[in-house]
Amino acid sequence: MKKIFKTFLILLISLGFYPFLSGQNIDRLPRSIPEQEGVSSAGIIDFLNAADTGRQEIHSFMFLRHGKVIAEGWWDPYGPDYKHLLYSASKTFTATAIGLAVSENRLKLTDKVVSFFPYSMPDSVGKNMKELTVGNLLTMSVGQDPAGMGGGTDEDWITAFLKNEPVHKPGTVFLYNNMATFMLSAIVQQVTGETTFDYLRPRIFDPLIIRGIDWDKNPQGINLGMIGLRLRTEDLAKFGQLLMQNGKWNNKQLIPETWVKEATSFKIESTGGSDKLPKDKNDWAQGYCYQMWRGRNNSVRLDGMAGQFVVLFPDRDAIVVFTANARNTQDELNLVHDYLLPAIKSSKSITPDPGSYNELKKKQSTLILKPQVSKVGEPEIAKRVSGKEFIMQENDYQIQSVYFTFKEGECSFAIKRNNQVSVVKAGLGSWKITNSKATSLLAPPRPASKSIDARYNVLQPVIRVGTSYSWSDPNTLELTARFIEESLGTQEVVCRFSVTAGSTGVTIGPKSAPGMMGSQGRAQPAIQLRGVLANTE
Repeated sequence: MKKIFKTFLILLISLGFYPFLSGQNIDRLPRSIPEQEGVSSAGIIDFLNAADTGRQEIHSFMFLRHGKVIAEGWWDPYGPDYKHLLYSASKTFTATAIGLAVSENRLKLTDKVVSFFPYSMPDSVGKNMKELTVGNLLTMSVGQDPAGMGGGTDEDWITAFLKNEPVHKPGTVFLYNNMATFMLSAIVQQVTGETTFDYLRPRIFDPLIIRGIDWDKNPQGINLGMIGLRLRTEDLAKFGQLLMQNGKWNNKQLIPETWVKEATSFKIESTGGSDKLPKDKNDWAQGYCYQMWRGRNNSVRLDGMAGQFVVLFPDRDAIVVFTANARNTQDELNLVHDYLLPAIKSSKSITPDPGSYNELKKKQSTLILKPQVSKVGEPEIAKRVSGKEFIMQENDYQIQSVYFTFKEGECSFAIKRNNQVSVVKAGLGSWKITNSKATSLLAPPRPASKSIDARYNVLQPVIRVGTSYSWSDPNTLELTARFIEESLGTQEVVCRFSVTAGSTGVTIGPKSAPGMMGSQGRAQPAIQLRGVLANTE
């Protein structure tokens, strides 16, 4: 019997099921086969086919059942080790920090917001603002209209918020309000003496083994709270599973169960999504909780712009995680309701389907956001300029010179600026990953700070960029870049080569900036950088 068990144990490890053996005190969530958890592999394949044929740009997904990952995938150049912007899905982490602070008797939800900031008070505060509570912030029922975003000037964000008198009595009207969440983050920092990120680290992030992450700050050094957190797909799945388990992880109560139940329950009627949809088809019309949304099929979700979702289905013991740059986020959620939920067949295991499961594994391993395809083969100009320096005319980008090196389906695009060279590698019809200190192919690097300035310019030290290249004609090279951890969509740069009287020149200009929510990148002004080969030998 011992020999049989040992053989079985070795088999489990070889198949990748070793996480089962260690509970949740591990870096990765346990994995399982869909049918073992009552889910059809064929149904998940239908979901992936629909995702690829639709107009939604999905970057990653993860499907959990009974606390185990049964399907997962990343569309190249996105990958499991890369962080992703969460946008407003960050809000739920801020609300969690509030819940923990409440459990530690640092504040109450009935506390007045103005009571926390005696040194940031404007000259006058209106009646409604004086009555605003922490609970009103949590439920987006501040009553400010318009709500405003903060920033844009060097004014203290807290003071700017307190100046903006609510036009509705707090607690009576739902109006989505990013600054409400920022104020929650500021309150956490005020009552704990730590940023929201630092406060959550030993209480949530460390126990879940969520590492190497960051959260943007405003000019006053306060975590944004509303946006700015970057996590990996599996990090999001862990947090979703923590909520599904009512705050318990590895036999330890990280979040009070009463808070989780309270935070995920209906609090106020909500508005959002498309006005053309009937309420029973609109996932933004099902009500709002504490910095989370109620959804169809008794779901509750973390929700970030362009389709950053963690969707919990407590009735099914299932979780779906997305990162994306979706054009229509309701259509993205429809993929879950129309394909993944119907794929759940039973609360227990169902008949194995090895054929579909193998097909699912293959499909998951070949997901890709298709790069531009060259209209011509590698042209003669590539050989002529490869490895040589182009001296650039004086320009606003402070670029002294550029180099193009072509070798075996790879282009190295190097920029020399202030006598420092930065290189981005691009694949021909494929994605290559390199590290950058800039958030643009051409713009200079920003200061090494994990913060934002008053005008919402994100300041990041090192950014991963996935780049591909193609030839639109024998003299025109196009570089397409995705700044994976920093922005959505693509950036495109066009490089046009010319040969005149034996002199080789290049004109370089941005074709587009990133497109938000699946849209085409914005056409850029006609900024053209011109240069000639330094040495024609």
